[in-house]
Amino acid sequence: MSCIGIIMGEFLVSKKGIGYLIIYGTQVFNLNIVMSGIIILVILSFLIYEIVHFIEKKIVHEK
Repeated sequence: MSCIGIIMGEFLVSKKGIGYLIIYGTQVFNLNIVMSGIIILVILSFLIYEIVHFIEKKIVHEK
């Protein structure tokens, strides 16, 4: 959830980052930039979820 908060903050006030890239792409009507940003977000979200899930499994099974 914190990753989503960071991206939303970038949508509103940033001059850099994935959120800014997506907003900029929509403003200049460049679908390639928008889709690239969204794909990067999906990949990052998936990787972060898998890392947290792996750590959670290790912690729960140790007890």
